[in-house]
Amino acid sequence: MTATAFAPRSYTGNPQKNSPALGATLAYMGVDGLLALLHGSQGCSTFIRLQLSRHFKEPVPLNSTALLEDTAIFGGWEHLKKGIAKAADKFKPRIIGVMSSGLTETFGDDMESAWSTLRQERPDLSDLPVVLAKTPDYVGSLQEGYQRTALALVETLAKDPAPQDAKTVALFPGVHLTPADVEELKDMVSLFGLTPLVLPDISTSLDGHSELDPAPVVQGGITLEEIRRIPGCVAAFSFGPSMAVVGEALQRMHGVPHMAVHSLTGLEAVDIFVLKLCQISGRPIPERLLRQRSRLLDTLADYHDQIGRKKIALALESDLLLSLAGCLAEFGAVIQTALAATAPDPSAVPPGIPVIVGDLEHLEETAVGSHLIIANSNARQAALPLKIPHLRAGLPVFDRAGMPQTVWIGYRGTQRFLIDCLNAMAV
Repeated sequence: MTATAFAPRSYTGNPQKNSPALGATLAYMGVDGLLALLHGSQGCSTFIRLQLSRHFKEPVPLNSTALLEDTAIFGGWEHLKKGIAKAADKFKPRIIGVMSSGLTETFGDDMESAWSTLRQERPDLSDLPVVLAKTPDYVGSLQEGYQRTALALVETLAKDPAPQDAKTVALFPGVHLTPADVEELKDMVSLFGLTPLVLPDISTSLDGHSELDPAPVVQGGITLEEIRRIPGCVAAFSFGPSMAVVGEALQRMHGVPHMAVHSLTGLEAVDIFVLKLCQISGRPIPERLLRQRSRLLDTLADYHDQIGRKKIALALESDLLLSLAGCLAEFGAVIQTALAATAPDPSAVPPGIPVIVGDLEHLEETAVGSHLIIANSNARQAALPLKIPHLRAGLPVFDRAGMPQTVWIGYRGTQRFLIDCLNAMAV
């Protein structure tokens, strides 16, 4: 793995990192009937709602324990107990998902002891599932907060054994997959006669459907009953290198065979996944997928001269960065720079991809001379002065329509990604 050297500096310029608590909120949005509770200030929860709402164009139900100045000194342990109790009494959620913040983690609030004490004081809440995720702002980015929360969901809600089901598979999608991506993934698995249990499942909660009335809890996503069936799955797949720990936890807890899928964008990556589904289901590749693969090959034949040797600069969360950069390299493009928000697992980096941790100011320095920039909407501040086409990806995307409905995985999605890159460079 090679990397571009940056001049040393003592600041972060135009950071591309998002709050881990934002990633935790996104994970909780994939669980039906869950009430998300941020153990932090109201300002933090307001920012998270704003960031997610302008990306998904959907209301984001998020509550907070509303910590004030005194709790920054004396701690928010009592606030957390009161917050859980009040949320349970007022909104009657099926599950409460709590995430910490930089403030409470710095002080050292013990969320486990707060919940344990509350159960003793309120025996009527003992049967209420409460998930606790530690997501301090100073550890990782959006991706790490999402990963920690998905792991907490599995360890808390899927800890008990379940009846074995040879036709059910568990899917753990990474934060880099859009609601439409997750729906495409479910459709691919279903074509093999398998039933997918997806955790988190934002394909039915943040997909842009019309809700009759706003609600304080998540509407759509995987249900509690479905989560409790996950230990009985015949196999589990994690998508994105960061999510491998979730699949490994399920395998360790219940012996469910786990396969880590680093990417679902690109011909070889999709082929590997499809062949694994053939092996599990005992069925041949469906004609629909073969047709989609044929269309992708035809698109590559038609446009290989327009994508080959094009210089691409990317700045994204590491799972999405590795997926898109690996696909572009497979198709002959040159990855000029690949800036990750946080350091990826070196073993997951495709050969020849120059990955380095950097911000959007680094992007402006290293993208000079490239044909295309792929990054979130904030990278427009780098793309415009350089007069380089900018394809929006990742989160947030607030100056282009339809990002949550974009499909860039599978054969069909890989073809769409290639076309989107070509059209962006043609402007």
